[in-house]
Amino acid sequence: MTRRDTLEDETGKKLPAMRVFSLSIDFLRKDVLDTLSNHIDGIFIASDIHWVLTVPAIWNDAAKQFMREAAQQAQIQGKNLSLCLEPEAASIYCRHLPVSKCTEQEVTSISQFSPGTKYLVLDAGGGTVDITVHEVTDNGNLKELHKASGGAWGGTKVDEAFEEFLSSIVGPVVISKLKSQYLEDYIYLFREFENKKRNIIQTTRSVTMRFPASLSDLCLEVEETELSELIRQSRFESKVQVLRDKLKIDGGVFNEIFEPTVRKIISHVENLLTTPSVDGCAAILMVGGFSESSVLQTNVKSTFKHLKVIVPDDAGLAVLKGAVIFGHKPTTITERICKLTYGKRFSHRYSESCKHRKGRVEKDNNGDMRCYDLFDIHVKAGQSIKVDEEQPEVIYTPITDNQTRVTTKVYASSSTNPQHTTEDGCNYIGSLTVPISDISSGRNHKFGTSFIFGGTEIVVKVVDKESGEIMLKSVDFLG
Repeated sequence: MTRRDTLEDETGKKLPAMRVFSLSIDFLRKDVLDTLSNHIDGIFIASDIHWVLTVPAIWNDAAKQFMREAAQQAQIQGKNLSLCLEPEAASIYCRHLPVSKCTEQEVTSISQFSPGTKYLVLDAGGGTVDITVHEVTDNGNLKELHKASGGAWGGTKVDEAFEEFLSSIVGPVVISKLKSQYLEDYIYLFREFENKKRNIIQTTRSVTMRFPASLSDLCLEVEETELSELIRQSRFESKVQVLRDKLKIDGGVFNEIFEPTVRKIISHVENLLTTPSVDGCAAILMVGGFSESSVLQTNVKSTFKHLKVIVPDDAGLAVLKGAVIFGHKPTTITERICKLTYGKRFSHRYSESCKHRKGRVEKDNNGDMRCYDLFDIHVKAGQSIKVDEEQPEVIYTPITDNQTRVTTKVYASSSTNPQHTTEDGCNYIGSLTVPISDISSGRNHKFGTSFIFGGTEIVVKVVDKESGEIMLKSVDFLG
């Protein structure tokens, strides 16, 4: 993820992703302010509002920083902004729900779960599926038991499969022209599919949905063939029919559109439930817009019959409502599991007694032999970290006497004990820069750095050992 990334719309036109995100956030910001002004004009000012933006838990640090910078470009000050992980928000909200708010009355609400109860949060949204495992603590808060996982298996993958189904019948050129020439009709078609996607129950019965007249027109224009004839020529000859302005699709075909995406979700949950930290999981909490799909619900319930499956009435709004609660009580999640091993690249004077494996050893500008590319571990993958918990302080000093800043490269590794930043699986992810206002101490100027990993974003506490000044710094993951 970089600040220069671009996004394509349905017609292939590109815009900088930062601009798309910032304009979207700015629209929401203005809408909130306008709505509040119409109801409580004069009682508040914009700086009174603390904003919470939700992000998928599987996003990396660069993507989170990207979202924060987009919000700042939308005139939301950094001090008035929090990022919240989406499955955590949903879990927090559902902890406040009574049993009556669950779709099945006989299923317990997680608000009744006693301390020590473990449950899996399946947050199936449009783009991504985020899965976390939480345990209720003695004081009623939540702690994460397994690092967030998931993938791009959200509802839009089913949309893509539906488009491939249509394309296999009418041809890709027809679909492309529908997007470019009749975009409103293209959107209408997929809104119609969205309604069916959410409400249809997995069955062998056929599904009937409307389609725009422009689709038939384009079949004649591009393929010189009626839509009904194109269907007869396809492998769906006996399974799809045209009934005036409607398509009648065999239930088995409709289920096939869901199958690859649902299979990936089910398989991932099955693998996750075999890990030791998740052993004893009592329930699955399904939230997010795609969790409102009866097809997904049916598959989850039939596969995991030994677990309670809880779906709140407003599964699609659980993340939004939970984010509001998180904004008021950000410490509701007390512990998180670190997904990667984080550390810094550093060097030290070479010694025959060095305990690490030998790597690159060279002379520095002062004529001293130094070991380079060493991985200084601050926190390990799989480690449980409390919110606001400072990791042990590490001292860093300038390499030369006239340095005006200390810039440290931050690395991450999937390994739990990397020794060199050049190892397989180690990647440079960002840099930490600390300014040196007084260079009189030269190479003896010491800075104590303590990483704080427990929150949704990484913070670094830096203590200038000469002046005593304490600074809170962020790692630049976008370069």
